[in-house]
Amino acid sequence: MYTVSNALKAVLDHVPIPGSERVPLVESLGRVLLESIVVPEDVPAFSKATMDGFAISADDVAGIGGYVPPSGLLRLRVVDSIVAGRISSRRLNSQEAMQIMTGAPIPQNCACVVPVERVQVDVPDPEWVGVPVSQMSSGLNILTAGAIARRGEVLLKGGIHLRPAQIGAMAELGIVDVLVSRRPTVSIVSTGSELVPSGASPGPGQIRNSIQPMLTAQSLTAGALPQVLGICDDDPKHLRLKILEGLQADVLVMTGGVSVGIRDLVPEQLLLAGVKRVFHGVWMKPGKPVWFGVFRSDSHTCLVFGLPGNPVSSLACFELFVRPALGRFLGLADPVPCTAVLSQRCQVRGDRPVYQPVVLSGGNGTLEAQPVSWTNSADLLAMVTANGFACLEPEHGAYDEGDAVEVLPWGIGNW
Repeated sequence: MYTVSNALKAVLDHVPIPGSERVPLVESLGRVLLESIVVPEDVPAFSKATMDGFAISADDVAGIGGYVPPSGLLRLRVVDSIVAGRISSRRLNSQEAMQIMTGAPIPQNCACVVPVERVQVDVPDPEWVGVPVSQMSSGLNILTAGAIARRGEVLLKGGIHLRPAQIGAMAELGIVDVLVSRRPTVSIVSTGSELVPSGASPGPGQIRNSIQPMLTAQSLTAGALPQVLGICDDDPKHLRLKILEGLQADVLVMTGGVSVGIRDLVPEQLLLAGVKRVFHGVWMKPGKPVWFGVFRSDSHTCLVFGLPGNPVSSLACFELFVRPALGRFLGLADPVPCTAVLSQRCQVRGDRPVYQPVVLSGGNGTLEAQPVSWTNSADLLAMVTANGFACLEPEHGAYDEGDAVEVLPWGIGNW
């Protein structure tokens, strides 16, 4: 039987080369960038004021080493007013100032901008201002052309999830579309005659289908496009039709019917549909009956996961195997294990590695794992406070508070 690490390697080895597509910039949030973004022009394209104030000529700034009036103010005549989006048509000369607004282009021969709150306006004659000599420093409150970025510099490298600020930065540069990885499609099928939709009232012996909404949400947070194919009862013909429909996607995830019971029909029907089995069963708890195979046609590959019907098992198997596969589809780096310290003593029961639900939290640079009390793999309600799994190895024996364990944070918000 496969170990978790061997099973994950087998899954990742079968993921096809990521596809790509060019999409409008406004549709690229959370997508994986597949090209480098090069700055096409200097930023800013022109020198601009960073504060509301008065533009002072280079001649006057150069002359402040000489005579300074007793008042400390240099009396200058206001010859223009520049707002954002307007360029002054005249050169700024000695003994002149121009009122200028934040973001407005700096006029010719301007050395600095003195903030408006530092300047004394001559109330009787507002065409004149008194500018403190102490505030007249070359370059003050001016953002020069190219100070932020130069044409030809690399702004973004491929392989990153695009965030809002990055999208805004590309928009500032005039970029309207980007090359990103294609989002994989995930068909989701729940099997079992005992299942009813989550909004229905169960009859005798029936249960609501909690797994399908959960897997849909997990697929979305993994960057995929889920396609919910509904519930399939334990009928071979019905199951076969659902499988054939699901194989049109990049990934088919089926839940239930993968163990060894008389109504566990999924493995047989997958094989009859042309899916090649890679493994059936992984040495872990929960999720031991997990099934994985690959369907290939002339121009299409579909990865097929048969997950156990208990919801916690499905949750664990998705995070351990399906999410990393979807990451490969998107061109992401493979997940890297991380460690945390246990906040309390834990005991491993049985001979399989246990993926213990935990609440992961950080503090003082250390990740802490607080075990969540749960009864068995059907106890989905216990998961509402958890945000990850800790792998507890049976050969370790009892775990003490403060012991380091490998943890798997649930991948929420990655895109």
